[in-house]
Amino acid sequence: MASAVLAGTIANLDGLSSYFGPSAFLRGHGTYAHSILVAVLVSAGVSMFVALVQLRSMPVRVAEPQGDATLSGARGRGHLAIGLAPVLYVSLCAALLHIAMDACQSHGVALFWPFSPKRFAADWLPGVDPWILTFLIAGMALPELFHLVSSEIGAKAKKPRGQTGAIISLALVLVYGGVRATLHSNVIALMQSRTFHGETPRRASAFPEPLSPLTWHGVVETESALNEIDVETASASSFDPDASLRLFKPEPSPALEAARNTVAGKRFLAAAQIPKASMEKTEGGYVVVLRDLRYAAAGETQHELAALIELDLNNKVTSQELVWARDLRH
Repeated sequence: MASAVLAGTIANLDGLSSYFGPSAFLRGHGTYAHSILVAVLVSAGVSMFVALVQLRSMPVRVAEPQGDATLSGARGRGHLAIGLAPVLYVSLCAALLHIAMDACQSHGVALFWPFSPKRFAADWLPGVDPWILTFLIAGMALPELFHLVSSEIGAKAKKPRGQTGAIISLALVLVYGGVRATLHSNVIALMQSRTFHGETPRRASAFPEPLSPLTWHGVVETESALNEIDVETASASSFDPDASLRLFKPEPSPALEAARNTVAGKRFLAAAQIPKASMEKTEGGYVVVLRDLRYAAAGETQHELAALIELDLNNKVTSQELVWARDLRH
């Protein structure tokens, strides 16, 4: 149990990168610690740690003297209470399950780091899903309740305590994830089959609503705009694409192109799912802000990132940095 909890949660330490600023957060969150390679290494390390703790906690046996030969200096330890292989197996399952569930969310994880920086984000599950939490809590609480009842009547358990509840909880989570994936695919197909304000969709994205699996927050890119719209799968027949909120793209310009080619711009765009640029002309030049509409659509604005680039009137970059989007609003 200790190895499963440790290996299954240690990847979330990359969230501490937010304390070191936006640039560190972009570099560290969802990358190294959420890769398959690191999951394997962490599982092996946790297994060795558990084995070491077991060995150190075992009582030391002192051999009894035999005949004239005194063997009082001979010492030895017993066998491990739990073998190394089962601990490694449990740790690896917990670590891989963690990153697999994170890949079903929207922030993206670099599963194949360091061989590929590509992030995987299925957009099926919200960052915190109350339904999954309910399944897991019920899987732990109900067996305990049944145990109290059975102990009162003197019934003897035939299976390890909690085993049935754990199996049912895991099955419910897998079925729920499959339902979410199916609904997500249906929403994408629905948006791609319509025209938005007379324009054909180039790309469509859908993000889950935590409380209702039937509600999705869609973003559709067309030639001139990014369209935001909520989709109710229960009433797909009444879906009106022209009711979407249009966010127009800026006209192509040398200043915008220069901003995109900066180091900060390239880093941001490499991780952004739905990039949106805005440009403002000032007395000294231009201010370009690159944002990712995924944050607002997925309801994850606490650590929303943006790229802020300033240029002079000759389109030369004077400053560039990654910032928290909340600071731009101030």
